Amino acid sequence: MNEKKREIVTQATEVYMRLGIKSVTMDEMARQLGVSKKTLYQHVSDKNDLVMQCIHLNHAAEERVIEEILSTHTDAIDQLVAITSFVAKQLQMIHPSIIFDLNKYHPSVVKKMNCHKEEFVGGTIKSNLELGINQGVYRENLNADIIAMMHMATIDLLMSGSMQRASHMKPEEVYSEFVRYHIRGIASEKGLKHLHELVKKEPQLLAGL
Repeated sequence: MNEKKREIVTQATEVYMRLGIKSVTMDEMARQLGVSKKTLYQHVSDKNDLVMQCIHLNHAAEERVIEEILSTHTDAIDQLVAITSFVAKQLQMIHPSIIFDLNKYHPSVVKKMNCHKEEFVGGTIKSNLELGINQGVYRENLNADIIAMMHMATIDLLMSGSMQRASHMKPEEVYSEFVRYHIRGIASEKGLKHLHELVKKEPQLLAGL
């Protein structure tokens, strides 16, 4: 991706995050970006391609952040808490209609998102579970494959948008509440002790644990 295209896609991502996807036509996107429609079409073929490029760039940025978290934090619970904090902040920035718009109008983009979820997200979840078992901070008798599958199913529910539409809950609140539930289900006595010490030092982390 050349520098000009990266700039356009980065700014377009911010526009979609702020205004949603369906409501932003390519004419409006060009206006928001301060470029001509001709310039916009020099870098993407259509709106679906632009949305796809935005998702691709976002996935790459997320992977860099999570890989940095994994390299900085050696404890499995520290990793999980840091990733949860990052994901919750990301969800706060998403326009409420985006998940619905993606599922209804951009199935090819959702397919790409699902591949990323299965490969990178699923792999990260399972690796964290296995690390926690080895460190003794997660229950030694938990089945990492099953727990990872359950975690992924919750992400599917969140990404479907059905929970928010039914209850008016914010995605970041749903995810944070799930992770609090998740940690208490997988942590050993040693892990819970470490978690409580962590929250004492930084009360804003997973408030209410």
